[in-house]
Amino acid sequence: MSFTRRLTFSFVAILVLSLSSVLIQVWGNDTRRRNVWLLQHVIRTQSELNDFSQRMYGTHRKILVVDALSDSGVQNRITESEQEELLSTIDALLALEIELNGDLQEYLEDGRYQYLDAQLLLRRWRQFLELGHELDTAMAQREYEALSGRISANEWYLLTRSDEINVGLRNVVSMTNKVALGVFLLALVTTFILGYYMTRYTRRSIRQLQKGTSEWGSGNLDYSIGDMGHDEFGQLAKSFDDMAANLREAMASVREASRRADAANQAKSGFMANMSHELRTPMNAIIGYSEMLLEDIEDEPEMPVEQLRPDLAKIQLAGKHLLTLINDVLDISKIESGRMAVYWEDVALEDILRDVEVTMAPLMAKNGNTLHCHFELQSELIRTDVTRLRQIILNLLSNAAKFTRQGEVHLDVSEQLVNGRSYLMVEVRDNGIGMSAEQLERVFDAFVQADLSTTKQYGGSGLGLTISRKFAELLGGAITAKSEPGKGSVFELKLPLGAQELGLTTEFDGATMGDVLVIDDDPAALELSARTLIKAGYRVHLANSGLEGMRMAQSQRPDVILLDVMMPGMDGWQVLHNLRSDPALSDVPVLMLSMLNERDLSLLLGANEYLVKPVDSATLTAAVHELLPATAVGNLLLLEQGDTLAKPISRLPGAEYWKIYHCVDVANAKALLKDLPWQLIVVGPHSDTEAVADLLSYLRKDYGRKVPIMVAQTESDIQSLCAQLGAYLNRS
Repeated sequence: MSFTRRLTFSFVAILVLSLSSVLIQVWGNDTRRRNVWLLQHVIRTQSELNDFSQRMYGTHRKILVVDALSDSGVQNRITESEQEELLSTIDALLALEIELNGDLQEYLEDGRYQYLDAQLLLRRWRQFLELGHELDTAMAQREYEALSGRISANEWYLLTRSDEINVGLRNVVSMTNKVALGVFLLALVTTFILGYYMTRYTRRSIRQLQKGTSEWGSGNLDYSIGDMGHDEFGQLAKSFDDMAANLREAMASVREASRRADAANQAKSGFMANMSHELRTPMNAIIGYSEMLLEDIEDEPEMPVEQLRPDLAKIQLAGKHLLTLINDVLDISKIESGRMAVYWEDVALEDILRDVEVTMAPLMAKNGNTLHCHFELQSELIRTDVTRLRQIILNLLSNAAKFTRQGEVHLDVSEQLVNGRSYLMVEVRDNGIGMSAEQLERVFDAFVQADLSTTKQYGGSGLGLTISRKFAELLGGAITAKSEPGKGSVFELKLPLGAQELGLTTEFDGATMGDVLVIDDDPAALELSARTLIKAGYRVHLANSGLEGMRMAQSQRPDVILLDVMMPGMDGWQVLHNLRSDPALSDVPVLMLSMLNERDLSLLLGANEYLVKPVDSATLTAAVHELLPATAVGNLLLLEQGDTLAKPISRLPGAEYWKIYHCVDVANAKALLKDLPWQLIVVGPHSDTEAVADLLSYLRKDYGRKVPIMVAQTESDIQSLCAQLGAYLNRS
């Protein structure tokens, strides 16, 4: 029974007992009132009967006197007034008799009263007085005596009845008092029992709940309150147990996260220790060979160039190795911060793979390994980010070559159809040292190699596989690994191809994604920046001095300003100060470019970003893209059936600055392509796959290098696309 029902039952029981007591009191009062009323009327009837008896007696005496006078021959035996008085008395007795007969019938039971029957006697008395008839004294005497007997009997009956009523009244009062007292005591006992039971039940339940909360508060999350029934306390206990279970899971997650964080910190600490060794090794070679070259040149100024070539080659090799280590760290930093861009283009993959084969030949030969390549490509061109794909394959092959000695490395690349979708499958196998199951679980973790001795023996940063997996995920695919100690390892890359690919085309020109002002005194730097940004879809304005840049900034108010530091006349710092002092230009993003690393100073003075020259085109484009305000964007064409993408796109930060055209019909979407300039095209789920495929072919042919195109058909694609859209749209 629930706690509410227990309370309700207790309340109803007490209420019923209290109501019973009240009803008994009301019934007792009513019974007493009726008995008192009856007793009063019986007593009144006794009094009236006694009065009737006395008046009959007096009248009877008077009639006898009148009759005696009449017999003696006395004239004028009574006066008229006396006669009228006797007649009036006889009329009153007649009326009283009727009333008494009614009362006797009403207040006495049948058989316990007698009718008075005094009418015959009273009529004879009236005839004697009025008409002067002779009165039969003997008969009148007998009738009077009979009447007196009936009166005495009725008086006895009334007296007995009054005694009975008194006894009943006393019994009612006694019974009422006893019942009322009994009900009161029963109500008192019931209230006490119910109160004690409810108090004890409530205290016990609260004590159990309190014990549970105390145990959990002290850290014992394994404590369980247990089954307390199905009432409110039981439900509350179950909720508390569920909460404790959730807390246990949350604490377990927190402990696991803490363990992972500790492991990550240890891994990063080990990574820093290893990287210090890895970075010093090529640096020592660069510095050492540089010093040797300088000494040799000082000792022999006319030394032939051919004698310098071997040392310069070693310096170059050490520098490339150092650059690789630094790029790995920079790549993982970009990936973790979400700033890594993907550049889609149609490429002949076999040429790329042959180039990779040639590139890896020296590294394979270094450890005496043999590289076997097998390619089964069905498509002449595939659409992918060739740089990221090349880096993934190179990382996997480099990893295999590093951990294999005098062995074989296999590179198998093929196109496969899985569940109606086309995939590029890349498999790298080796027969090197392999990995244990524990090492295999951590092989893709950042800053982690198989163990600390791995770096010492084989070198490397421990970031290659992490970067490869991140790149694969950016391309919509995945990397898996299998390995056994002493038997080698197998890494498999799986990337989606064809119309189902998911990604963002960012190499395009002709679109107007925003106005960029480039201020630099170097014509070559201006041209390079202009070509890169125009290719990326920006409208570019050039200024060859600080003064010219300020004038153009004030007249055109660009969306982003690229500013060189070292310029004659007004240098970049002065231009930056003037820009931040101008209310109309103070919020324009500024990207500083310089040969010196003065990033902290530039940010302190108000720059939004700082890059050290030389800057490659991808880095420059990504930096400008990050700084471009959201208000600099434009038209978005969305083709889908339903609102699977329309709703999440409308809720994304930055979407309010876009003009979104939602089309369901493919023909309408194709017509819109010719009517408006587009900055972004999104293709979602659609039943007319053939028409969508034709549209995608048309887009890649005429728009592929002009407008970003994002495609999603499955649920996983849609989730990934929404994440990419969120990063793309929110650029304020």
